[in-house]
Amino acid sequence: MDILKTAPRRFPDKPLVIITANSSWNIYSRRKLIQSIQNEGFETICMGATGSMTGVKRTGREENSGSGTAGTYGKEDKYSRLIQQDLNSSFISLPMEGDGTNPVKDMRLLLTFIKIYKKLKPAAVLHFNNKPDIYGSLAASLCSIPSFNNITGLGVVAEKKGLTAKIVYTMYKAAFLSKKAFVFFQNNSDRDFFMLKSLCRAEKTEVIPGSGVDVDFFRPDFHDLEDKGIPRNEKNETRFLFSGRLLISKGCGDFLEAAATVKAEYPSACFDLIGEHDAGNPIYIPAEQLETAVKTGTATWHGLTDNVRPFIKKADCVVLPSYYREGVPRVLLEAAAMGRALIAADCPGTREPVENCVNGYLCRPADPRNLAEKMKAYISLPETEKKRMGEASRKIAETRFSDTIVVEAYLKHLRGLL
Repeated sequence: MDILKTAPRRFPDKPLVIITANSSWNIYSRRKLIQSIQNEGFETICMGATGSMTGVKRTGREENSGSGTAGTYGKEDKYSRLIQQDLNSSFISLPMEGDGTNPVKDMRLLLTFIKIYKKLKPAAVLHFNNKPDIYGSLAASLCSIPSFNNITGLGVVAEKKGLTAKIVYTMYKAAFLSKKAFVFFQNNSDRDFFMLKSLCRAEKTEVIPGSGVDVDFFRPDFHDLEDKGIPRNEKNETRFLFSGRLLISKGCGDFLEAAATVKAEYPSACFDLIGEHDAGNPIYIPAEQLETAVKTGTATWHGLTDNVRPFIKKADCVVLPSYYREGVPRVLLEAAAMGRALIAADCPGTREPVENCVNGYLCRPADPRNLAEKMKAYISLPETEKKRMGEASRKIAETRFSDTIVVEAYLKHLRGLL
């Protein structure tokens, strides 16, 4: 199949910017950036994997997961269609698995990038997530095309040791030490890590406030027109929300353990989870732990959703005890913009939008007892203090994490190419 036939140039007289992420959903979630680039006079073409919101291949399915399986190369999904319809941008489905480690498939991906870049000759390319960052940037350098790469979090990269670490670091060096490569980091800790390992040029980097958040879309006065089946808060009920893949390293197990501790003292407290679970993948919490929490009434799992606003709206506090080395977690920014208090692990990325005791609490990573203490501290606050925390979150989102800041950082560099 000639994938270039699926993405014809719509505006061949305009300079082209190609935007790649690990999934079509991840691209569509950056629609304000794409539209702003178009408004500057560029044509855009988007590329990514289809069939999964996360770009991660699943080993199995849960009835309540709501997720497809990555790897539906060449096929469309909901978000690839929305990119073409709403954003007036062609879309190319890439043979890419976000968590894959097959060197043959990765080489195929690199060659695909090279083929596309040589054929379409873009003025610049934008990459998000690790595989596009590495292989897309390598291809762009080989084709003498400026690339702007976004480190959306180190994830397991920071945990690599020995030969595996050497291989990963060599790949990043090859991708980012090119004079054509520019790297955006979402927090200073990640930039410091790359500088310490000499993985990129200091003068070709910039720290931006995560992916940013659309503070007009995520508002405290949001009203959902659909009934999502989430009970409204009752009197004296405090509702905590965990949103994200149900990974061990994202603190999901800690959330459930802390929830059980808190409910023993505050039976009316409620705990909701939204996100993907893959029972066949050992990086996710054990299926037995999730099933026990649901059966005992400790927590309610709502599966995967592409509309988090109703869940954030009905929560009092959003919790992410992740030690995964996030960039800046999108859910914390969305919750802050909607005026919700935050509890997050005191780790790079997760700590960025939290001012301890101002708009929430920082907890010790991998410490469910300490997390439970923070939850109980929030429950015991007077209502006026809870309201003040929510207002502080909204102010932090507006002044420090608005996606207009991120958009302008990209446009500043792209305008020089016109």
